[in-house]
Amino acid sequence: MQPLIDDVTLGDIDSCARIACESEIGRRYGFERAALAEKMRAGLASGAVIVVARESAGTPRAGGATRIAADRASATAAESRRPDPRGVLGFAWIDPRGAFGSAPYLKLIAVDTNKRSGGVGSALLAEFEKRTLAIGKVWTLMVSDFNLGAVAFYEKHGYCKAGAIPGFAVEGIAEILMVKKKT
Repeated sequence: MQPLIDDVTLGDIDSCARIACESEIGRRYGFERAALAEKMRAGLASGAVIVVARESAGTPRAGGATRIAADRASATAAESRRPDPRGVLGFAWIDPRGAFGSAPYLKLIAVDTNKRSGGVGSALLAEFEKRTLAIGKVWTLMVSDFNLGAVAFYEKHGYCKAGAIPGFAVEGIAEILMVKKKT
């Protein structure tokens, strides 16, 4: 079954941060759940887009930006009423303004370790491309040099290596810049 792709709500942020922190990238880079969740909230406030993949095939939540604003106003009360888990399988953090100010950038994509190889990552990547199709000439992302599975995943989806940036995020790890030309 295809996952439902939906706009993130503030209630989803903690689930997204947990997924990222439990990933190999999260462990190697020392992600901390609360700090990552706060960065995600700040990213949303500055124009980033975060989409989630959900187990449920139910009706998507309405209006991401509107929903975020409404959630922010009542975040504490809403959090106490919402059960966890929220059915979040994974997420994609998108910077539509993108790399170099001209190419949409996939800042982070993470899938729950128990839900990998089931099409969730492909669905999130497709959503990134769909939502940013009209922006720029290429899509961009970076992947850690040790993450060979991710490199293969992106190559399978048409991305090509464009270069490497040693020590960009963590000393001793190179980030591989990958791009995909829009047709």
